[in-house]
Amino acid sequence: MKIWLAVLLAFLTLATPASAAGSERTVVVVLFDGFAPAELDATRGTPNFDRLKREGAWSRHLVPAFPTISLINHTTFATGCWPEHHGIVSNVFYDPKRGLFANGRHEDDADWRTGCETMWEAAEHQGARSAVFNWIDRWSTRRGRLASFVNPEVPWKQREDDETIVNRAVALLHETKADHPRLIALYFNIPDDVAHYDGVSGARTQEAVRRCDAIVGRLMAAIRSMPQGREGTLVVGTDHGMMDVGPVINLGRLMNEYDIHARQASDGATAFLYLDKGESAARVQRALSAYSYAFKIYTKGHYPPFAHLGSGPRSGDLMLVANPPYWVVGPEVMPWWANALGVNRIWPAIFTPFMGGLKATHGYDPAIVQMHGIFYAWGAGVIPHEIQRLDMIDIHPTVMTLLGLQAGHPIDGKALKLGD
Repeated sequence: MKIWLAVLLAFLTLATPASAAGSERTVVVVLFDGFAPAELDATRGTPNFDRLKREGAWSRHLVPAFPTISLINHTTFATGCWPEHHGIVSNVFYDPKRGLFANGRHEDDADWRTGCETMWEAAEHQGARSAVFNWIDRWSTRRGRLASFVNPEVPWKQREDDETIVNRAVALLHETKADHPRLIALYFNIPDDVAHYDGVSGARTQEAVRRCDAIVGRLMAAIRSMPQGREGTLVVGTDHGMMDVGPVINLGRLMNEYDIHARQASDGATAFLYLDKGESAARVQRALSAYSYAFKIYTKGHYPPFAHLGSGPRSGDLMLVANPPYWVVGPEVMPWWANALGVNRIWPAIFTPFMGGLKATHGYDPAIVQMHGIFYAWGAGVIPHEIQRLDMIDIHPTVMTLLGLQAGHPIDGKALKLGD
């Protein structure tokens, strides 16, 4: 009897699928910057995204945190926290102690984050090694690298290219040593980097989407060929959507015209005004009310419910939010020739750029559907289905659940149900 029982148990063990027998799972998380569903709709020849949709969970409505721009949502995606908790309130803002935070200057330093754990920090704290390539928050000035495998912290233009970090990920997925990572996080600046200047459906934007598709295909193939006893899941998302735009709000001209004494921090479709001592928020709000057709203006403590920015010192005394198709430009990013021609002194407060400028951007109210992004999950632990809507804060807890780990603390999001 004991012999037959042993034979039966052996047979059942061999017949059990690897995932059910307790295979070790690796999750690959990909963040494509500025990937709106409309960009995918406009592009032919995306077989790998088509396969993700057939075989996995997907959504056209990944709703970003506000402002619907990059750095705030990179951090929200990674931590599962609203900006009021993680502290990154825009691409550009002022901190009373640390000074100016600006895209291209300080975003790689995780010490700007005031709270919450990234998914790779939470995984490492629970004994699961992580690999993070080209993503912000992988380095800390005080603590060094925040994951077991990271690529060098270098100026943005010197960063490793897409091919290099895909090769790194594929090699780690095939690694047989015991110290291989279970979480691999990859960041790519396409299609955003192209779509800003080519438009949502432009030819170069479509080519960038096809490059994204090729990256997805390589990662899917690498997951399918992982070593025996290991299984993988691919999670693909974005930080925000994108929409074509028109006239620009010339913030420097407005500040000069109405003698507004403040520091400004603007990007995309939003701007903060940090008022000088003695300047009146009510006066500025009244002065700018004539432009209500182009933007809304809010005072600190009365931000709209969708903002989740809190009322801490990093939030502006006033916040401007553009109405599409208007967008905002601060005086510091105007080209030299425009400054020489008096752009902040004599040009119109609102105008359509006759050369240069953006064709598409983001930063608007997250209820605007064009600000929504793509989301896909494919592989182990995922069954095919459409997700009607998810928030950016839901990505972190979903990834941690797929890894069989606890989400970081604190957490604002909730894990999606991707499998049975």
